[in-house]
Amino acid sequence: MKKLTFFLLVILLLEITISVDSQNLALLKFVLQWPPTYCIGLNSAAQPGRCREPILQHNLTLHGVWPADQRGISITCTAPPDPNWNQLFTTTVENQLMAFWPPLRENSQKRDLWKHEWREHGACGGTTPQVYFNTAIRINNMLQKGNLFNYLKTNGIIACDSLSFARKDIVAAIQKVFVVTPPPPRSPPLPPRSPPPRSPPPPPRSPPPPPLDVYLTCIPINRSHVYLKEVTLCTNLGGTSFISCPSQSAPASCSTGARIMLPHPKPQPSLSPPPPPPPPPRRFQEEIDVDGIYPKFEESWTKYIFNG
Repeated sequence: MKKLTFFLLVILLLEITISVDSQNLALLKFVLQWPPTYCIGLNSAAQPGRCREPILQHNLTLHGVWPADQRGISITCTAPPDPNWNQLFTTTVENQLMAFWPPLRENSQKRDLWKHEWREHGACGGTTPQVYFNTAIRINNMLQKGNLFNYLKTNGIIACDSLSFARKDIVAAIQKVFVVTPPPPRSPPLPPRSPPPRSPPPPPRSPPPPPLDVYLTCIPINRSHVYLKEVTLCTNLGGTSFISCPSQSAPASCSTGARIMLPHPKPQPSLSPPPPPPPPPRRFQEEIDVDGIYPKFEESWTKYIFNG
């Protein structure tokens, strides 16, 4: 049985590798979404849907982890057969994923989003499903403040229907993710009894590297304002360190000079079923008897003749 399982795993890896062989994997895109904006778009879609309530408004949740090439373009592929989901999604893994990757759509099972993202994107990364989901957990743990919204909030970027912000201010707040907090300073050593010889001055510090680029995606409200929809952070293929997102694929929807808003949740429309079709036309007139229960046809056949 173990040999069969190992053989199937090898076949799975070969299928994934062959399907992405013609594309150059270079990075991962960690795509986060603002739930109220997602729900506004879902409510007004051509086939509208509803979000689970209460709608999250203090967290950016994960949309997915998307393998991409050196230009930042997402890799496409044909997904291999599904793995054993029950074996993959243990209670521990499910609890970890639900903390930052919950389903937002109403009546959606908690595994549906994860399965979809694996089939559409994860399978294109040349790894196994277990590695894919563990990588998502690892990248999320690299956010020292727990959630990206905490970086925005501590820099004055809050959810509000009457406040808007410049793109550069939002990006600057997000880029604080990449600043590693130094460890606390150690106590200074005791001075030596005799003064040490003077050492040469240290070389001048090199300038800090430029901040890493991120992607912002927005949806328009009017000519001057947009809603923040998604924030994308980029990492190396192993998901162990952040890198700059390639400028070639930077979305333009937030770069128009419009002010960016993080909306609060909006009331959702009720999705009532379509009305039943009208009954077919009746060929004869009917009358209700005195008791109002049994219909009876007019006994006089002349009525139907003269009434056409």
